[in-house]
Amino acid sequence: MPTFQHPASLNAFQQFRQACSILRNTSRATNPAWYQGALELGFQLHIRADGAQLSSFYFDRKKNLWSAGPTLIEELLDDASKLEGFVTGVLRHARSQGATSLGVVIHVADEFAITELKQEFDNPAALQDLRDTAYHDPGSILEDSSIFADQASWRVIPYPAAGSEVIGTTVTISRRYSTILTHFRQTGEKGNFPVITQAVSAPLVALMGLPRIIKPTEGRPFVAILQYPWFTAMAFFNEHADLRLIRTLQHRGIRRATNFRNALSTTCASLEIVDPDLFVMPLGQDVDSTLLANLRVTFTTSRVEEVEQPTTDPIPAWCPEPSISVSPPSPEGTPLASHTFSVLVDEKWALQDFLQTPKEVVEIYPSRSEMKLLRVLRLARVALVAVAILCFAYFAFGIIDLLRRPEWSFDPSQTDIIKTRLAKLNTERQKSEHWNNLLEDRSKAWSAMESLSRMFSESGGMLVKTYTHGIKPDSTPGKAKIGFVKEWKITGFARDEALEYLNTLNTREGINAHFNEIARVTGNTAYNPTTGNRNITVNVRTQENSGFKPIPPEETTASDETSYPFTFDLSITQRFESTDPMAINVPKAP
Repeated sequence: MPTFQHPASLNAFQQFRQACSILRNTSRATNPAWYQGALELGFQLHIRADGAQLSSFYFDRKKNLWSAGPTLIEELLDDASKLEGFVTGVLRHARSQGATSLGVVIHVADEFAITELKQEFDNPAALQDLRDTAYHDPGSILEDSSIFADQASWRVIPYPAAGSEVIGTTVTISRRYSTILTHFRQTGEKGNFPVITQAVSAPLVALMGLPRIIKPTEGRPFVAILQYPWFTAMAFFNEHADLRLIRTLQHRGIRRATNFRNALSTTCASLEIVDPDLFVMPLGQDVDSTLLANLRVTFTTSRVEEVEQPTTDPIPAWCPEPSISVSPPSPEGTPLASHTFSVLVDEKWALQDFLQTPKEVVEIYPSRSEMKLLRVLRLARVALVAVAILCFAYFAFGIIDLLRRPEWSFDPSQTDIIKTRLAKLNTERQKSEHWNNLLEDRSKAWSAMESLSRMFSESGGMLVKTYTHGIKPDSTPGKAKIGFVKEWKITGFARDEALEYLNTLNTREGINAHFNEIARVTGNTAYNPTTGNRNITVNVRTQENSGFKPIPPEETTASDETSYPFTFDLSITQRFESTDPMAINVPKAP
């Protein structure tokens, strides 16, 4: 793995090159574990240090299975060579379990100290800002001005109880376990294997687990007494199960703080807590077992109980913090459904990381969104290269195809031959167009007869006597095409019922409708009055039949001319102009 530098020491181009190197040489763009919390990962190592011993357990989130962890002794923390072998073995085991990342969680149970906040920050609305400030600038919010930020770590814990004198306090632990966590992170970075670390305060995690194990007397305050081998922590809750105060007493080499009972009594008095329930939680293999009996003797009016922790194989009952941290209990539906336990679980106040990855290390690597952007740019660059290659290949194949065409091997000496052939083909085309024009379907007999039969139907009350149809060209000299005129002259006899039809036929609309129908039925475009440059005129003249003899209708016959009271004379003229598509070619064929 290459060594990366802090972006502040690089110019913009160097920063971009380093970011591209991180993208190319690490899995930060493809493995989301790099940007998740240790308790969110699928495979985790939990280490609990209570001063008397170090315990470790593996947790496989996918299988929801706990297993015994590696053996860890105090000497490992101070021996870099042994620590490196231990860390390598843990990562090897994680990979053997099919894990793609490792979360390392240290439960600090050998120290727990309280440092008060400055009075001017006693504002509940400022809690979130105080929480963030405690990570980066603890000296600005702590009452103690003699602190050294590089020697310890402070995290804000709220007091949500109504009527609390202060909004919260800070819990302090040293940076003793920074070395082992740094080794885990560095080894993971060298192997391109995400190792995410987190150090939590064991007493805070234990407090978060209270809803699953205790049932205080309704309407009474209670005190949770957390017994660890090196200290005892006391958490005071009001009758609504809201946290009012946390106190801690160091054992200083003995099994119990010498002033424990006095501290408990005076604190209850100062908080005006009367006869609280006392819940004793032994959280170590070597704690004072006589504490419960002594409390029952001293606090006779209080309910004093020892809390039995649920066990999760292979985690013993005195070590509940690992199992609580991976599955924080929901306070809803329990006697401790209070605001305190809601914020401890939902806002993760009890799971704050006391030993975060140093800011200068985090800033070396691009954020997740930046890595995604770099990856998109890289894919876009690859796509651009691919498109360029495809375009080049397309043009190359196009040139090859062009060279293979017969036109590319054309011989200029064949130009005259081709011109002669082309002239002959052009002459043939002109001849074909000339004769096609002369043979155009201008006036076929069957179309004319179809027009006659549809104009005078059998039951229309008319008798055709004469029918003549002629066509003549329009003799206009000097033009390449000439128009022509088609004429129909029809005479006959008509009865009363036919006069209305003849009058309709004598109109432009009537005659055009008849010609349109003939063009549609026969497919002969010469009858289409809307095509080309042509027009139709009609003239119908009717008069009385001098030979008419009135006879009863039942005695009349269709062929009897004397039974028709009228005669008619119908003339139709259809003129085609020289610009009509059916105009006749005048010149001879080429």
